[in-house]
Amino acid sequence: MPKKVTNLEHPYERLQSIKLGLFYGVISAFSFAAMSVFVKKIGALLPTSQLIFFRFSISLIILLPWIVTDKTFSLKIQQPVQYGGRILAGLSALFCVFYGIKFIPLVDALLLNNTAPLFVPLIAWLMIGAKTPKKAILGIVIGFIGVGLILSPGQEILCLASTIALASGFLTALAIVQMRVISKSSSTKQMLFYYFIVSTFVSGLVAAIQWKSPGTVEIWVFLLAVGVFGTLYQIFATLSYVTAPVRLMSPLVFLIVVFGGFFDWLIWSYVPNLFTLLGALLVIIGTVITVYFGHKEIDLMRNNQR
Repeated sequence: MPKKVTNLEHPYERLQSIKLGLFYGVISAFSFAAMSVFVKKIGALLPTSQLIFFRFSISLIILLPWIVTDKTFSLKIQQPVQYGGRILAGLSALFCVFYGIKFIPLVDALLLNNTAPLFVPLIAWLMIGAKTPKKAILGIVIGFIGVGLILSPGQEILCLASTIALASGFLTALAIVQMRVISKSSSTKQMLFYYFIVSTFVSGLVAAIQWKSPGTVEIWVFLLAVGVFGTLYQIFATLSYVTAPVRLMSPLVFLIVVFGGFFDWLIWSYVPNLFTLLGALLVIIGTVITVYFGHKEIDLMRNNQR
């Protein structure tokens, strides 16, 4: 795994680390958007719980050998309650964004999901007393004005799905703050192991009750793609935050929205209206301001695992 960048590195080495981190960030964003495309393609055919089960179970199969073969890996954890909170928040966030993807344009669902950086300072203040700089508060306000434009009233199902997609952003932020707490006494591999294994088990129980046979080879392939691209996102997102400064990497999450918008246009011929475009611009501007001036709160993004 690449060495974490530090201020003591030679300027050339630092630049190379940043370039590599940006590359990893682009790959991770593309992977999450690609996973979302396959979720939308088969979302109307299968229960959300079934999609989530394949997302986690395939990731677990791929990553488990890497995790358990580490001689320093230990099953013992010190904060089981916080682990449970992080897993519940992360699993619920994924359920919400998958649900949103089913019913609203892909780009809208991904944009609302990526409002997490706007929620992080608020949750960090409530949970661990982290203070938010005034300039970061300005970014939060700008971002939520944009959210209001995106959530413009429409059909009831669209409003519900949009609200649920926005909830995924809040829940992701909650998971991030919980990660801050448990990362002080746990390794990344421990957190990944418990997140994947518990999420696979829980989603598997629900999926077993709601199970629908995929039926065709194409649907099975799409389910496999959900898991594979979800795993690629996990790997490259982690690499990007380890390789380059978190403040440079965090805004790259909006490449997910860019890729999602491209896929929306290419596959479903969707073009956002003026309110959505303006709202998206405000959310992105607000998030960049929040990330840049957020200091300690936004450093929590380093351990974000969806």
